[in-house]
Amino acid sequence: MTANDRVMVFDRDEQRAASLADFLRSAGLMTVQSPRERDPGDALREEGPAIALVVGGEAGFPGLSTAARASGIAALALIEPSDDLRVMTASSRGFDDWTTLDRPFVEIATRAAGLLERSASPSRMAAPPMIDARFLGLVVHDLRTPLNVIVLAIGTIAHSVPRRTAEFNEDLTYLTDNTRQIEKMLVLLGDFCRLIEADSDLSATEFNPRRFLTDFIEDHLERSGVDPTPVRLELSESCPREVALDPVRVGLALRHALSNTLAAAGDSPVRLRASGKPGKLVIEMIVDKPPAETVSSMILRGESFERLVGVAAERRGLDLAIASRVTELFGGVARLEVEPGQRSTLVMEWPERFGTARSTKS
Repeated sequence: MTANDRVMVFDRDEQRAASLADFLRSAGLMTVQSPRERDPGDALREEGPAIALVVGGEAGFPGLSTAARASGIAALALIEPSDDLRVMTASSRGFDDWTTLDRPFVEIATRAAGLLERSASPSRMAAPPMIDARFLGLVVHDLRTPLNVIVLAIGTIAHSVPRRTAEFNEDLTYLTDNTRQIEKMLVLLGDFCRLIEADSDLSATEFNPRRFLTDFIEDHLERSGVDPTPVRLELSESCPREVALDPVRVGLALRHALSNTLAAAGDSPVRLRASGKPGKLVIEMIVDKPPAETVSSMILRGESFERLVGVAAERRGLDLAIASRVTELFGGVARLEVEPGQRSTLVMEWPERFGTARSTKS
């Protein structure tokens, strides 16, 4: 680790800044505090750390994320938890990553270490490109027309050939499978686009997660058709009886997370386990088979993906990014836990209650 691998802590509260810095050092990160007598922007530019850890985010240090980005410095915001998503979104805007101040120090250290690893990559850009939701929506809309034509053409060909050979049937199956794959990509892009456009449009409703998950699995089995991959639901005693979250976004995250997990499982069964921690709902999707050697444990982020559709050897698809983005909107954390040679587990931790809930009880 070099002097350029430092984490610089910006906090108006000196005592808290010292505690944060001490913990980060104990976790193996080279950490310094920004001097109170210096302008934060000047300290950032002159010291040139690898990461700026900014307590309060944009609200605590206006313009610091912009200065960090201009200098090619990764910025991590620690913001006050709030029931108003718009407040948290405004405080974390412009930062490479963010979490809330009520999170354990070990999570903050994990996020800082992850940013440090990414900032050390030669391919890292000072400012990641923004995704234009309108352009993405147009792409999805315009690609659907030729896809529909191709699907209709395949159906016409299938019915116009009176005598089919084994080779013809194999080619037809190949074409059908690939059109379904393209359709899946368009669904992923469409859902991702809607999440970008509706970051602050969340509606918390009280519901029973046990019943919600039971219905979700039943719906999945109906949609999967004949001989689907077995998905077993495990409800722990610690699983809360009631949560207040956005059920539409919950369903979206579950669908894409399960799709990614099923792709990794192949023909192996999947366990969907729901449990609870104090104030949290924990969803785990477990594959009890050795994961591909190319897959490793990681904290998942909504803007981080390597392909559109996640596969067994490369799980960081747009499907996991969507599930992670929903988790971030709830103020939770998503991660992939890998036990080499044993199993892989996708974990999504959500708060039991988000914002002002609307009860569904009569």
